[in-house]
Amino acid sequence: MVEHENETVVEAADVRLGERVLEVTDLSIQFKNEHGWSTVVDHLDLTLDRGETLGLVGESGSGKTVTSLAIMGLLTGPRVRISGSVKLQGRELVGMGKREMNALRGKSIGMIFQEPRRSLNPAFTVGDQIAEVVERHREGVGHREAWARAVEMLELVGIPDAAARAHEYPHQFSGGMCQRVMLAMAVACEPVVLIADEPTTALDVTVQAQVLDLLTELQDRMGLGILFITHDLGVVAETCDRVAVLYGGQVMETTAAEDLFYDPRHPYTEGLLASTPDAQVRAERLYAIPGTVPAAWNWPSGCRFHPRCVYAQSGLCDAGTVSLSGTESHRVRCARSDALELEGISR
Repeated sequence: MVEHENETVVEAADVRLGERVLEVTDLSIQFKNEHGWSTVVDHLDLTLDRGETLGLVGESGSGKTVTSLAIMGLLTGPRVRISGSVKLQGRELVGMGKREMNALRGKSIGMIFQEPRRSLNPAFTVGDQIAEVVERHREGVGHREAWARAVEMLELVGIPDAAARAHEYPHQFSGGMCQRVMLAMAVACEPVVLIADEPTTALDVTVQAQVLDLLTELQDRMGLGILFITHDLGVVAETCDRVAVLYGGQVMETTAAEDLFYDPRHPYTEGLLASTPDAQVRAERLYAIPGTVPAAWNWPSGCRFHPRCVYAQSGLCDAGTVSLSGTESHRVRCARSDALELEGISR
């Protein structure tokens, strides 16, 4: 039965591969603090197709996680402002009511977080937590059927003796196994979009590789569109089809993953690549981009990266608005991109 269901999922997903499932247009996010309203994400545009993995990369404070929370409708309250558009399979999410959004989360769009132990409820078994998602989103499904689905999903994500372990609590699982449980919960209702927010950060290298392989396998089975948030460019190279580089709440560069590594067009992208350890190169000191990401209430004028940029020109990079330009397949936000010859990684 499991094999039959999986085959059905694959056949249905194959028909829809390439379908536009997520479209973010002109998304801006503001938080109110002691400095007033601070813009943490500024006119962001992203697209994601079924069967595709889009990487969001950048330093801490670039706006990656906040973007994902806004897409999921998890940023609410009087101290938050969100404008622009987020469409899931053509359905507008910005401004959607709480009840409607709750009906979509877990069913059409799922999310896994950096620290799975904090996302799992310690008071309930992992089987109950997965079964609850199934009961909530699958009409007419009782607890027994939902429990069977939970066990099936635990088997799918590679947890041994799933029928027995479904009765265990999160503290009885390792970090890697907790992440597998989160994956099982996120895809139990076969969503079209999965947001993975630094899903391998707290894992050792071996477990990280296993989780990445599992994500790829689930994507192939279900035709998932995956929004993969990370600061690890090695993970990007292994998993992503396209990449959007974020800095200061803005997209600095977006292109195919291979082009990003071998043909970067933005100095910030070059800096990120240079900061990545290379096993083939022996160096006494690892390169670091000078300075830090400025606070959201103190963005510099002109290009937001120019105070840290070794290529910045006074009067050009520090004045006016710098817009994304280039071709549809490779866009960059840099006033000097045509004049610069930047270094990627060596082939």
